[in-house]
Amino acid sequence: MIEPLPYRRVISIQRKLDTIGSEPLHLICDDYESYYVKNDRQNSPAISIINEVLCHYFLRLWNINTPDICLINLEEETIRQDYGARHKPAFYSRPAFGSKEQEGAFDFTEFLQVKGKVDFRNYYRPEMFAHIGLFDLWVENEDRPPDLKNLMLYEEDERYHFLAIDHAMAFRTGAYNTLADRTFWATEDQYMLQSLFFKQLRRFLKLDKEWCRKEQENFYLCIEKCQRHFSDIVQLIPPEWGFFDETITVLYNYLFDEKRNETVYNEYVRMWK
Repeated sequence: MIEPLPYRRVISIQRKLDTIGSEPLHLICDDYESYYVKNDRQNSPAISIINEVLCHYFLRLWNINTPDICLINLEEETIRQDYGARHKPAFYSRPAFGSKEQEGAFDFTEFLQVKGKVDFRNYYRPEMFAHIGLFDLWVENEDRPPDLKNLMLYEEDERYHFLAIDHAMAFRTGAYNTLADRTFWATEDQYMLQSLFFKQLRRFLKLDKEWCRKEQENFYLCIEKCQRHFSDIVQLIPPEWGFFDETITVLYNYLFDEKRNETVYNEYVRMWK
């Protein structure tokens, strides 16, 4: 069952985040929760926020933690000051993308290490780090590199849980015009599975024939779920974002191409060695 994509109205703008790229606004919405909002200026298709919605639902189908999302209605009179070139009032004439703030979450950093079993046990389901990495290979997301930006942690039941955020740059950095070529474009030194943390982590995960069988089975099961729900997910994207049938078909054929997915999985296995 695909959860609906709710609309939220903005009560107040708290601040702008001075990050490289989208520079999201930190908001309080009508459910009195905090959100980060992004727009794609007036681009059509609104590639970056389309990618955010698609990857959110795909990640949930992969059982990977990612924040709740919504569509944001930001009325012009709410923007009472200049928040820079990324946040002109005209950019909010259509729904924007909102990502709910995860309480207590903090940025993963490349300085976190797994030096022994005590460190390893601090993480809930540490294999999920690898699964996020496999997901990034599948959607060709190069914006979670070895320095592990766009990966967060939050603590629950005295263990750290992984939280995947920010997928605006998926699908070859949103270059939809390249997706008719369904080959997998492997890029060196651009993926989290090439990080020092993963090199340390994998020492404590048993890589044998049974593991390979289960990982491969899970990979294709996740893809099958995404394929089954693809049309339902696409229908949630606002028509104002310009995501039309021709592009949708190209993306579908790219994501569910059997030969490409075989290459993706083989690349994943290679990164374990």
